[in-house]
Parts: sequence; structure tokens; C-alpha cells
Amino acid sequence: MRSASEIDFVSLKLQKIYCTKSIFAHIDITPDNERAIMNLKTAYEPFFKIGAAISRWNLHTAAHMKLLTEQFNSFTCENDMKPMYFLDVEKNKEQPEKYNLSPALNFENAIPYLEFARENGIAMRGHTLVWHNQTPKWFFCENYNELFPYADRETILKRLESYIHGVLDFVQTNYPGIIYAWDVVNEIVDEGAFRKSIWTKTVGEDFFIKAFEYARKYVAPGVDLFYNDYEAAEPWKRDYIIEHVLKPLMEEKLVDGMGMQSHLLMDHPDLENYKTAVEMYGALGLKLNITELDMHNADPSDESMHALALRYKEFFKIYLDAKKSGKANITSVTFWNLRDEDSWLTGFRRETSYPLLFQGKCQAKEAYYAILEVALKSYEDTANAESKQSNTDFADIKEEYKWEPDYSDEDYLLKGMPQNGPQIKRFRENIYQDGEYNYAAAYGFTPNVFAYLHEDSKKRPCMLVIPGGGYCMCCSHEGELPAMEFFGRGMNVFVLSYTTDITMSVPLKKQPLEDISRAVRFIRKNADKYNIDPEKFFIMGFSAGAHVCGSLAVHFDDIKDTNPEYAGISNRPDGVILSYPVITTGEFTHKDSVRTLLGDNPDAEELEYFSLEKQVKENTPPCFLWQTQEDSAVPVENSYLFAMALRKKNIPFAHYVFPAGHHGLTIANKTFFQGWSGGDYTMEQVMRAAFAVKEGKGVNVSDKRREELIEQFFSGNEMPASGIDMSLKEDVGYWSDLAWAWIKRLCAACK
Repeated sequence: MRSASEIDFVSLKLQKIYCTKSIFAHIDITPDNERAIMNLKTAYEPFFKIGAAISRWNLHTAAHMKLLTEQFNSFTCENDMKPMYFLDVEKNKEQPEKYNLSPALNFENAIPYLEFARENGIAMRGHTLVWHNQTPKWFFCENYNELFPYADRETILKRLESYIHGVLDFVQTNYPGIIYAWDVVNEIVDEGAFRKSIWTKTVGEDFFIKAFEYARKYVAPGVDLFYNDYEAAEPWKRDYIIEHVLKPLMEEKLVDGMGMQSHLLMDHPDLENYKTAVEMYGALGLKLNITELDMHNADPSDESMHALALRYKEFFKIYLDAKKSGKANITSVTFWNLRDEDSWLTGFRRETSYPLLFQGKCQAKEAYYAILEVALKSYEDTANAESKQSNTDFADIKEEYKWEPDYSDEDYLLKGMPQNGPQIKRFRENIYQDGEYNYAAAYGFTPNVFAYLHEDSKKRPCMLVIPGGGYCMCCSHEGELPAMEFFGRGMNVFVLSYTTDITMSVPLKKQPLEDISRAVRFIRKNADKYNIDPEKFFIMGFSAGAHVCGSLAVHFDDIKDTNPEYAGISNRPDGVILSYPVITTGEFTHKDSVRTLLGDNPDAEELEYFSLEKQVKENTPPCFLWQTQEDSAVPVENSYLFAMALRKKNIPFAHYVFPAGHHGLTIANKTFFQGWSGGDYTMEQVMRAAFAVKEGKGVNVSDKRREELIEQFFSGNEMPASGIDMSLKEDVGYWSDLAWAWIKRLCAACK
């Protein structure tokens, strides 16, 4: 375990890097002293703190930070103080023996927030020390490598104690008094029982007790320790939290408060259930924080926003009534983000959400005045206990205390964001229009491309990445990892989430081929928008994703697009990269891929069509193939068969076979061998299907397959991990260098 002096030394070095002037010299957040003094923090100051969650983008936008300091007296980091941002991935993975029981920590992400809080005299809630999400799997594994087995319980507990000690000691030594409360443990209850997670698997259900023990051991006096959870107003969850989480912690004097996440809907939760929960938590004698407060509403109309305001008003009446009556000691209420545009809900709900009090250029919505009215009415009721009606009219509140921020246009510019390499423009685009896509087992999914574009106007070669997964899924490690690799080499890159079927119940037939064909045409149609050279268009697939790519390479002229917008646009790629590819439907086939694609009883014509070594033509584009001799999932004969077919038709190709390495090595670079698998957005259809099957809504899914899927996705069990030869990155890890040299030669030939 690190000594305090070692932690101090690290913190001093970081403070030199992130001195106050270097972070915030570009941001002037001095408030306008003539602005009306009535605001949220002033109105609620006699009762509890009013806070908001902020991101690093907010932190580096002056207008947003002015809004924060003028309206709120508390804030929380939305993400940058979660475990994955404190744990130093490079040091731990590069020197696992040194840090085995005492993980190296990195405070670079947290320091700017702490500096801002200290400089502006605003309090912080720490969120969150322990969570099953956003804690990297490698933290639990031997050698800090997620391809290795889990470490034993005692090792993980020693890591946990060292991590909690290190975080608390750094903050308390360098920023004393800034953080007034910590969410020690987050979201361990699910469906009326302890959530099955990597923590329960590796440590046991008492892991949360141990986390609170360590936090209590090292926390500074006066800093409160909270348990935090969502849906905490629902009776089935509320009662379990009280009996099995809070009371055991209270018996050991380990917990100070309950964090009641409040991600509300317009019709959920029921107000009475919510009020009852507030009072039941309060009756325990613990402090209560309302955390992560927002209210999803996808309708921006005036009528709907008025309804939002009225519903917010009812919840704040509950808070104030509980506080003033002594039924619950609410000490802070924290909104989850500053403005509608910042809210996580738009991404989570997959529709634009308008859930907060401010929008656009920090303008106040009607909900702001509704909440302000609750506090002002409370003053009146206190002064005149017999008054049954408020003299404060809603319209009068807006007129008297209208919030009119006069921030300059420059205040809304993003300034001073730390940059590591080229800036990436990321976004998702559906490739089909409404009514065009009709796969029977889509479960609400629509094929889409996820972009990784350079923030400049330079025309660049394009790469479309196709993940594998046996036609059952689009594996995440074969999406973002190769995308980032070739983005880093100067290409604009897209990842295709195409149609798959985890249930293996509705044969895909030509649907994945039609998806990739449309994706190529869609991107080429928008070549100017995406700054790509449409004549330098490459596709790259892995395993079954390579079969999708290979199918387009040999059948592109078969796939006609019925939409006139795309009919005249070429779907022929200029180059094709096939990584450990599924090629044949014959002797060396990958049977599960063929079964999911064509069903249990494909006819001879279908098998012939999708046996790609039999379909190479004179106009098949140049290809690059690589595989390992040891591949036990897809026999290496697949790539040989395709290479020989290309040779017979005189199609330019490169073919590399490496002696060692298992199937699924993806980019095989340092990032992969460190155990990072990239964003899981490619798994959307799989998860939609899994939940549908669990709820009995699967399409043609047999009882046996349903049981298999529930076991796979909801049992908490995982495939056993095994060790890996790290020296492979010095062998097969060079395939991307070879592919890049091949791409550059083709691009040069196109000039």
C-alpha cells in the first residue's frame, strides 16, 4: 500500500501540471452583480444544497460554469471521478507485479474539477468510489489483464482498500473541505436482491460492507458516506435496500446517508410511493440526498413543458415538506446535468429528451420558476402558518425573478480542453429510411454506422469496419479497436452494426449483405459531408464480419438498391481486408455462422452462393487476408481457399498467415492486449433481442434456446478466462502495419 508521502509526491507533480491558471485562465466566470439575487441556491439555502452534475465539456465552457456558480452551490462530476478514471491503466498493466496489491492511480481527470471548486468556493459531492459499471474488468484479474483469470478474494480486497485510501487521501490532503459527501457504493440492488456483478462473483455479497469499512477508515471527519441507488422509491427495492444494505451498514456505523437517485418520468414513480420512500429513509436517522435528478420528456411543446414544471413542483413540495417537518433530513438535491442539451437521457432513451431546468443559451424553462415558487411559498407559509393560499403567483415569480443570462457568444465556446492526438467527431447514422428495413427479428433495431471522423475538412480515405460474431452479434472488440487504429493512421472510419440473430431462429439470408451494400452507398452519397474520398473506399471485416465483406466483394453487382437516392451510387469497395475470415460453406466451414445465416436446411443454391471461394469474379476488388495457423474456431484453410480463388482470377491480393494466436485477435495492438474492448454500441440488437426473449417476446425462439439465452445474458455467469501469450503483439500484432502499407499502395495507384 502506498504511503501518504508517496501519494503527496504524486499530487504535487500533478498540481504543477494542472495549476489553476493553466486550467481556467481562459474562463472568466465573474457573475453580474446587478443580476437579481434570487436564484435556486439562494431560495433553497435555508433547507439544503442545490447541485448539478457537470462534464468536462461544461467545465471548459464559460457560460455553463457561470450558470453553475450563479444558480447552484454544489456540483458532481458526471463521469470523471468514477473508478475507471482514477485507475491508471498504463502503469498497472505495464508493471502488474509492482502494483499487484496497490493499484496505481491517476488524478489528471479529477484535478480540474477540484481546482474549480476550490477557486470558486463551491462544494462537491464525490461520485462514485465503487460501482459494477465503469470499473475496468482488468482490476479484478491476475496481472491486471482481463484475458487472465480473476484474482482471489483477498487480492481484490487489498486492491480495493488501497484504491479507496489513495483516492480519499489525495483529495483530503490537497483539497481539504471541498468534498462534503461521497457515494461510496453505487447500485448493488436489482429486482429485489443483490445484483449479480463482477464484485459479487470475485469478492462476495459482502463487498459493499468492506468498501464502507475502508472508506470509514480513511475518510476525513465531517465528510459523509452515502449508499446511492436508482428506483429507490419502488417498494420492492426500497425495502430491500433498507433491510439488507442500510441497516447492516448502520449497525457498524459505516454509513451516514442514502443517495436516492431520481431519474423520473412524467408518469413514474407514483408520488405517494416516492413520498413514502423519502420518509422511510428519513426515519432511519440517516441524511438523505436526492441525487441524479431529471425527468425524461421527449415532447418540447409548451403544453408538455408546463406539465413538466407542475410535476417538478410536486416533487420539490415533497422535499421541503419532509425537511421542514423533520421526517427526512435532506441535505442536498442534485440535478443530473445543467441543460437539456447536456443530458445523458437523449443517448440512453434514443430520443431527444428535455428533462431539466435550463436549455440552449442557459435560458430558464418554466420548471425553473415552478421550483423557485415552491421555496418562496415555503417562506410565506412559515411567516403565516394559518395562510391556506399562497400570495405568490406563478406569473409573478417569472416577472419578478426572470432569469436572463447575458453571457457573450465567446462564453459558449469550448476552450482549454486537454487534447490527446487528433480530435474525433463521433456520431451514429441509421442507414435505412422509415419503412425500408423489415427484418422480422430486429426487435426495434435499425442497422447503422458509427462514425470516427477527423475534425478538419481534408478529404481522406474511408474505412468501413464490419465486426464479427458468428452472425449472432457484432462483437464490440472488433468495432472500435480497429476503427481507432485506422483513424489514427489518417482515415475517416465507420463501424457498421448490421443485422444479426442471437436467437438463431430467423435465418438472415441476404440481409447482412444488403446492409453493407446500403452502408457503402450511404457513406459515398454523403462523401462531402463526411470528408471522404469516395474512390478510396475500403471495407474491413473480422470472422463472420469478413464473410459479410467478402460477400460484397464477390456479389456487389447482384445487390440492387430499390431506393432511387442510392440506385446510381456504386457499392463496390476499392479494397477489402479480411481478418481470420469465414469463407466457405464446405468442408472447412464455420457451422454456426452458416446456420444463423441460412437456417437449418439451406438449399444447394444458397450454399453455393455464400461459399465465397466459388464466387470470385474478374471485377472482385483487391483483397488483403490474414489469419493464424492456430485458429481453432475458423480453420486457416478458409483464407487459403479464398487466396487461391483470387489467384485464379488474377485479382491483386496479399495473404499473411501467422504461426500463433487464437481466433478473435482483432487489431492485436497494445490496447487490445491491455484488455480494452472498446464501445459496446455494436451490441444493441443483441441486447434488445435478449430482453425480448427474456420477456417471452422472442420471434420463433424455442424453449431450449430461450433457456440458453437467459443463462448467457442474465445468470451473471461468464465464459472462463484464460491466459494469453503477450509476445503475440510482436508477431501477429504487425498485421495492421502490413495492411496500412497495402492501403497506401492502392491509394497511390488511384491518383
